[in-house]
Formats: sequence, structure tokens, C-alpha cells
Amino acid sequence: MKAFFLFVLSSVLPFFLISLEKQPWFGNVYEFDLTGRYAYSYYHRVPSATHSLENTSEDHILYFDLEFPPSPYWSLDADVYFVDTPRQAFSFSRTALQLRYLWLDDIIGDPISLTSGFSARYTSRRSLKDISCPSHRDFDFQGHFAMGKEFDKFEFWRYRIWGYGGLGIANEGSPWMQAILSFEINHKDKNILGLFLYGEHCFGKKIKLNIDHFCGYGRIRSKFIGIMFRYGLRVNEWGTLRFEYSRRLLAKRCPGDVNTFAVSFLLPFSF
Repeated sequence: MKAFFLFVLSSVLPFFLISLEKQPWFGNVYEFDLTGRYAYSYYHRVPSATHSLENTSEDHILYFDLEFPPSPYWSLDADVYFVDTPRQAFSFSRTALQLRYLWLDDIIGDPISLTSGFSARYTSRRSLKDISCPSHRDFDFQGHFAMGKEFDKFEFWRYRIWGYGGLGIANEGSPWMQAILSFEINHKDKNILGLFLYGEHCFGKKIKLNIDHFCGYGRIRSKFIGIMFRYGLRVNEWGTLRFEYSRRLLAKRCPGDVNTFAVSFLLPFSF
């Protein structure tokens, strides 16, 4: 397993150490923001499933992402997931590309920051059969926008509020909607606290989920609402170490009472 893990990393990291950002602010032009993240989650029930889980589902997720703004108005990013769950051994799960445009920027004097963008995601067949994977079908496409406002104190932003909304469709199945609402507090760019509410509603027609014959959420009328807490600690000039905890508060036709613990490191760099 260790040899396979190292082989995967050495093979794909040069191409896939990249991410999908949602907040309505871009990084510095020509500077990469590289993030590595490990998450552990568990749940023991799936509401409206045809039968109950025999055991608690314990999932391990390894995630890499990179954002790159080639200009003050454009940002290109992508991500890649590797997962290990009771239904699939450690393997590649899914990857995506995203392009965003910055219409308004409150940092340079606009009343708010406003972005819009488009993303495309590919999911492996193995992960598509796993109820832990949130993908809808093999290829998911989504248009989205985000808006927010930072409130400054001296040279640092003191706190900020932002929201995100998206509408997606896959190569099969019905559309879905996503939303995020965030409030963050910053202390001199050294300590950042964040509270996030998030949710998704799918417009599929199926009202039962078959765990043993599952193939994505594209045709299922699933929905969920969750909450996440994040603490970020700036590590000198190297980057930011972040700790996260999230819990799914409401779920229908998808895993319920999901608890997730995650640690990540954000590393900005340029050539």
C-alpha cells in the first residue's frame, strides 16, 4: 500500500496538485496557492435507503488543489481526490477544472467582490458506485457565482462575509443547486476563524437510494445541510495550517449525521 501510495503521488502530483476555490477573492497574480488536505469522516445511517448500513462507514480522503490567477480578473484552478472507504480501497476518486472571472473587487474600492465561473468534474466509475462520493454522474458541470465583503482595520481585513451559489447538471440525470454562506474573523493575518453553512438540493425523481446498486446522485432527490468550523494558523512565511470540523445537520437520500475532521496546509509560491 505504501509503495502504491508513493507511486500515485509521484505520477499525478505534477499535474493535479490543483483546486476549486469558492470565495470571491483571488490570490496574487502569477502566484500559486497549493493546498494539501487530509480528512477523516464517519457516518452510520443513510436516510431513505432501501436498507441500513451493516457497519459505520469510515472514510479517508486525500485532497490536493492549486489556484493560479494569470491576471487580476481571471483565476484557473483544479483539484484531485483520492479516497479509501468500506466500498473502495485507496484509489483515485475524482478531479475537476474551474475557470472564474472577477467582476467587482471590494479590495480596490468596489462596494462588494463578485465572481462567476464554470467548472467540470470527472468521477471514476468505482467512486460513482460509492454513496460517500457526492458526484452525480461521470461528468458534472456547474455554473456558479460568489459575492462578499471584507471589513478592514489598518492593513488587515478584520472580518468578512461571503456567499456562493451554483447550479449544476451532469451528463445524465437532473440538475442540482448548491449554496454556501460564510463568516470569517481575521487577527493580523495570523489567526483566522471561519463558520460555514452549506447545502445542496438535487432535483432527481427517485425517492429511494439503493446502497448496493448505486451510480451517483444524478437521478436521486437528495438534499443536505451542514455546518463547518475552521481555524487557520499562519506559519511564518511558509503558509497557513488549517483545522476543520464539519457536521451534516440534515440529510435526505444521502448519508446523514456525517462528522468530518480535516487538516490542511495552504502554501503560496511563485517562480
